[in-house]
Amino acid sequence: MQRCGVYLLASLLLIAICSGSVSGGSVLIQVVETNGNITPIQGAAIYSNGTLAGKTDKGGSFELVFPGTEPASLRIEKFGYDSWSGAAGANATMVTVELQRSKMALLVHVYDADTMDPVEGAGVTLESGGIENVTASDTEGTARFFVMAHTAYRIAVEKEQYQPFTLEVEIANSEKNVQVMLFRQDRFSLVVKDEGSGNPLPGARIFVEGIERGSTDQKGVLTLPLPRGKVYLIRVVREGYQEYNGRQIVEPDTAFLTIPLGKAPYTVFVSVYNEEQEPVEGARILIDNAPAGTTSRYGRAVLSNLTAGTYTLGVLREGYVSATSPLTVAAQGEDIVLELAYSRVNVTLKTVEGPSKPATLAKITINGEEAGYTDARGILPVRLRAGHPSTILAEKEGYKPASIVFTPDPANETAPLIISMDKNFNWLLAGIGGLFVVVILGTVLVLRRRTGRVRRGRSGL
Repeated sequence: MQRCGVYLLASLLLIAICSGSVSGGSVLIQVVETNGNITPIQGAAIYSNGTLAGKTDKGGSFELVFPGTEPASLRIEKFGYDSWSGAAGANATMVTVELQRSKMALLVHVYDADTMDPVEGAGVTLESGGIENVTASDTEGTARFFVMAHTAYRIAVEKEQYQPFTLEVEIANSEKNVQVMLFRQDRFSLVVKDEGSGNPLPGARIFVEGIERGSTDQKGVLTLPLPRGKVYLIRVVREGYQEYNGRQIVEPDTAFLTIPLGKAPYTVFVSVYNEEQEPVEGARILIDNAPAGTTSRYGRAVLSNLTAGTYTLGVLREGYVSATSPLTVAAQGEDIVLELAYSRVNVTLKTVEGPSKPATLAKITINGEEAGYTDARGILPVRLRAGHPSTILAEKEGYKPASIVFTPDPANETAPLIISMDKNFNWLLAGIGGLFVVVILGTVLVLRRRTGRVRRGRSGL
């Protein structure tokens, strides 16, 4: 019984072996790429009849076993390569597949390093493995290529009057954009500075051979394409500065030229008036505390040789309050008008009746302008123009107007200024009183006469 089992097992194994040799087989798939040399491709995915069978080894090989006698449908894929489709017959022992790298767009954009404008007509050379492809940049400064993925390339860019440029790029699996900045071989910089301080002057307009070429930047620099070994007429203009005109040679070993600008001289007029809008003669003018001139009889001073900038303008005159004002010099012939206030002194006025009795609520007028009324003490504080006579008038009903002329001295403290006021003589009351006296006297005389007559009559009896 045991022997029968052994025979049965052996028979089944023999049948299986025989059937395998008839119904199935294997094929060796070799995946390579040809790019000058034949290179095996590792990791290529092998699909048989739509099903992933495996991936190639480092030698680019994969042994595909498939049953039956029908051809196997094959598809081979590798990232960065175009896919391949085909078939392997049942009797085939080896299939060699060449994959082509995927084509990617490579765009090279060429710009001028100074102006950032696109450079048209630049020659762009693309090289890899000793094979070169040459084209020119278009009106937008762009050169277009189609290249292999996962490939290194060398880019060389050339353009007349520019320094040549080269770089290495690695192409991945998508479109690649490369920006190239070309520096001009004839680029030359003009540097404009303040002659006094040495600070850069932005906004200076530059003309070369009579043609405006641009303005300096914040660093006072303007870079231009100027071929070397030539003499150029250069003009520099900036508001507030003297214009520069000169011929300069651009040497082959010179990168820039510094042009110092001196500030332009300006003439400014200063007119000084008092509170009555009358011109003030003899006022001293100061610029940043330094004497700069004196006003004429017309209250006017001429300040010459000022440069553009901001100053402190000061005006001094005896009898007036000193004045200061910021002065910005930016244009020729400006007229600056200043008003000086009179210097004033605090003075206490006191109106009295008799020796010392306060005359309260007296109206005070100074130089024709009402100043106020004295208080319960007969006092009114006022401010009078220093060193100038002031006419002071005190008025109160029932009193005679009192007027004085007073010139305050700012150097001396002034005691209360006494204004004595006298009461008016009341002619009406005096007339009434006189009339009353006359009536009384008349009455007395009449009575006396009547009394005399009576006495005489009695005596005659």
